[in-house]
Amino acid sequence: MRDALAETGNVAPRREAAVELSVDRDNVIVRVNTAWDEFAQDNDGAHLRQGSVLGFNLLDAISGRVSKNFTLAVLALARHREGDVVFDYRCDSPRLRRFMRAHVSADSSGAVHYSHEHLYSETFPHMVAFRTATQRGRDTLMRCSICNHVRQAGLWRTPESCDTCVLNEVIYGVCPSCEQMLKECS
Repeated sequence: MRDALAETGNVAPRREAAVELSVDRDNVIVRVNTAWDEFAQDNDGAHLRQGSVLGFNLLDAISGRVSKNFTLAVLALARHREGDVVFDYRCDSPRLRRFMRAHVSADSSGAVHYSHEHLYSETFPHMVAFRTATQRGRDTLMRCSICNHVRQAGLWRTPESCDTCVLNEVIYGVCPSCEQMLKECS
C-alpha cells in the first residue's frame, strides 16, 4: 500500500529523526530533542518548543480524563516492564493523516522515555480540523487520542468519513479498540 501511495505522490517524506520526550518519575517533562522543536514549529506549535514545556507535568498537556488515564496506564506499563511498550497511533494535522509509532521505555530511576517514529503520511481528501471543546454539549463529538477516530451518532469513524469534520468541537477520549490495544500490550 505504501508503494502505491508513493507512486501517486500522496506520501510525505519519511521523517528521519524521531521526536523524543522524557519525563521524570513524577511525569515532569525533563527533555525533548531537536526534532520535537522542529515538529512543533512545522505544526503551528511554536509555543510548545523545548523552553516552554520543560518543567511542566505531561498530564497537564493532555485533554480529557480518559486520555489522561490511558497515558497513566502507558507510563505504569513502561515502568513495570522490561523492554519497550510499542504502539501505533495517528497524529493528524488538518491536511495530513500522520501514521506514527510510539516506543515507550523506562529506566531504573523511574524516568520514562518516549520516541515517536513517523511512519508515513497521506493527504486528506478535504481539510479536517477540530477545536477542543471547553465543555461537553449535545453536539460535541468524541475523538480518540490514539487513532483519531471520531464518535459520531454512536459510531467510531475515521475523521475524513464524518459528515462534518471542519471546525467541529471535540472532547478527547480513547475508543474501545485502542483501550483493547493497551490491554493486549500489558
